[in-house]
Amino acid sequence: MKPRRALAVLHSPSDVPGTLPEVLAEHGIALQTHLVSDPLPPPETLEMVVVMGSPESAYDPRLPWLEAELRWLKTVIDAGVPTLGICFGSQLLARALGGTALAAGEAEIGWTPLRDRHPDWHHPGPWLNFHFDTFRLPDHVTLLADTALAPQAFRHGSAWGVQFHPEITVAMFDTWLGDWRKSEEGRRFLAEAGDLPRRLRDEIARRQPDNTANFRRLMGDFLAAIAAPEKEIS
Repeated sequence: MKPRRALAVLHSPSDVPGTLPEVLAEHGIALQTHLVSDPLPPPETLEMVVVMGSPESAYDPRLPWLEAELRWLKTVIDAGVPTLGICFGSQLLARALGGTALAAGEAEIGWTPLRDRHPDWHHPGPWLNFHFDTFRLPDHVTLLADTALAPQAFRHGSAWGVQFHPEITVAMFDTWLGDWRKSEEGRRFLAEAGDLPRRLRDEIARRQPDNTANFRRLMGDFLAAIAAPEKEIS
C-alpha cells in the first residue's frame, strides 16, 4: 500500500527538506518534518520515513542524539516501515542494517554520474555528492550503484539508501553555508575551498529542473518497489 504521509527526520533546526515535499506531494504523500532531538515517534504510527542529511558523522559518539536515532531506526526497519536514507541518512541506515559508517579516504564533492551495480537500477544521474564519510554494507544488503570513490545506493526490503542528494535546492545549500560559518571546521573548509561554494551554488540552480525530474523518477521507483516488493524496480 502506498503511504499517504511521510516523516522526514532533520538533524538541525536550520535544515530544510529541499524538493522532497513537492516530489512526495506529486504522489499524494504529505510530508511532516521532525527534529531528531525531539522524541521520535513509535514505528507503528508511521507510514514512511526519510532520514535526511547532516554535516555530522554517522559514527560520532559525541552526538547526543545519534545512538537514540540509530536504535529508533532499527525498530523502524524491523517494523517494515518504508525508509529512505539520504547522505548522512544512508550512512546511518547502513549501520542500522548491520554495516558500518566511517571516514572516507577522499571527500566526494560535485555532480557525479553513478555506475550501475544491479540490473534493476537505472538512475545514473549525475547527482550531487557532498560527503567526507562513507559506509560499508553487510552481505545481505544489495548494492545498486557506486562511484570510484564510494557506494552510492543500496536497498534491503523496504529500506533504501542513497549517498547523494536528490533533494538538493539552492535554499538547502544556503543552509549548509550558514552551518559551515558557525563551526570551526566549517570555517576552515570555506577558507580552503576558494570559489567552490559559489560554483556549486550556481550549478545547483542551473541543474535544478533536470535534478528534480531525476528525483521524481527515483521516488517513483522507490514507491513502486515498496508497494509491490515482489517485483523488480524499473
